[in-house]
Amino acid sequence: MPRQFLRRVLPHPANLKKQWFLRPFRALLHDPALWATHRRNVLRALGLGIFISFIPFPIHTALAGITALYLRLNVPVAIVASWLSNPITFGPMYYGAYQLGAAVLGSPAAASRSEFSMEPLQALLGEIWPPLLVGCLIAGTTLSLATYWILNRLWIRQVRRRFQRRRDVAGQDRQA
Repeated sequence: MPRQFLRRVLPHPANLKKQWFLRPFRALLHDPALWATHRRNVLRALGLGIFISFIPFPIHTALAGITALYLRLNVPVAIVASWLSNPITFGPMYYGAYQLGAAVLGSPAAASRSEFSMEPLQALLGEIWPPLLVGCLIAGTTLSLATYWILNRLWIRQVRRRFQRRRDVAGQDRQA
């Protein structure tokens, strides 16, 4: 069931290869593993995309696509999962990651300043980066592993139910 849904939702590789912006990568996109909807391939790509979405730099889509190409994971799933960080969610994500990093490092939260000038802003960024990066690393790793584990269990349970239904229908046909 999840594979059928993914095949229906994800774009077909032949259509993607025709897109003008993917022409430089056409030679790399022939690998069937990049489009496979197998459980492990999809879940690894999803975990990769979620991890990359916690990187506090604005290159999520490109980094997810290039890393998925290198690791031979499902490229569309990795790219879409990297969009977890978007203009609506990046504030709470990075604030939570900063708070987590500050708690782990034992550093106090950065003081808010009301004036605006470059020197205090640079000092504030210097205080923020270490806890933010540590928090992003911890949150990204934890969330991607938890997502992988939970969706792996759900996918396996769905497939088992499907096989059980098939077995039950086959058993009823034999009895009739």
